[in-house]
Amino acid sequence: MKINILDAGIRSRAGHHYDYGLKLLKFYTAAGHDVHVYGSLQMDDEVAGDFQGFGETTRLFRTFPYQPEHTYDWYAGTIVRYFRESASMAEDLRSVRQADLWIWPTLRAWEVDACASHGVDVPMVGCVYWDPGLESRTIDARLWRNAFVAAQARGVALTLASVEPELRHRFTPILANGRFAVVPHPVGGPPIPEPKTTLKRIGFFGHQREEKGSRMMKPLLLRLVQDGYSITFHNSDRGADFLDVPGVDMLRYAEDIAVPIAECDLVVLPYNVERYRARGSGILAECLALGIPVTAPVGTLPGRIIEQSGVGPLFIANSLGPIYQAIKMAERNYSNFAVKAHRSARQFCARNGVAQFASALLAAAGLANLPKIRRS
Repeated sequence: MKINILDAGIRSRAGHHYDYGLKLLKFYTAAGHDVHVYGSLQMDDEVAGDFQGFGETTRLFRTFPYQPEHTYDWYAGTIVRYFRESASMAEDLRSVRQADLWIWPTLRAWEVDACASHGVDVPMVGCVYWDPGLESRTIDARLWRNAFVAAQARGVALTLASVEPELRHRFTPILANGRFAVVPHPVGGPPIPEPKTTLKRIGFFGHQREEKGSRMMKPLLLRLVQDGYSITFHNSDRGADFLDVPGVDMLRYAEDIAVPIAECDLVVLPYNVERYRARGSGILAECLALGIPVTAPVGTLPGRIIEQSGVGPLFIANSLGPIYQAIKMAERNYSNFAVKAHRSARQFCARNGVAQFASALLAAAGLANLPKIRRS
């Protein structure tokens, strides 16, 4: 089967775009499928090399999905961005080859609209990770609805997918065709051999930015170092400056992020409550798969998942004091959190993994049984 993987966010090694795209490429290629990856026109050479080692890869998309809205227009940036990037992407899609299936590991509203304009005539699956904002009647929710209606009118066979069941209920009211699949996380451990016993090393992982608490990191890290903790601070954004904090182990790129996470006894997710109210976390998924205790703020989707599984305490606000108090609570009750995290990991890994994720995307498109292409 010919599969196109499309993601304008495949640009650097930072974030989930690189990780998910490469995992899908490796799995489908190993399974005998003919896979072509289309990423950002500004894709780093090292990223292009990583992908080209497993399949055809093309630098294509001119849009950058994280370009701030205000740079498009000071007043109507959300709307201007949607229509401008939809037109740009529809033009770029002319260079995409014919295939049996298009997979968008991360899908945006303007990309749906672009596919409608282009007239994609094969099944298409796109993964979503953010709340569209229907509950608060945002412009984003209306633009998503506009894209879904356009796709329905052009006969685009689109299925939305998410690793977070909660997002199904936030998208289905505005879906024109109602097709939404909850799929496994592309993370499957294996768990650490035994539960952790003592809280000695604390980890902070991911693409560090303001919505992940970057502004408070230096004073928090200084306080934790003074308390005698070992600290791992990971930032996958290679363009960012490292924090100058003596005694902190700084980590830029990790080929397998599970390795340094497994060395930690607690992982802190200092996320902005509003931005993560209905948004998941790939770092949390890694912790759940490994069996590492983790803490996050109350009122967020990661916080609700942590509370349901009992794998760590929650903090009441995304600020230094509450986070520090949550770490101390984790230390006082560490054995309880560690045992629950290890037990939960075995259950998590039984349901999730790259193979389960990739196979579920094919099933969502109704193409699970299409023949593979064997190369001579």
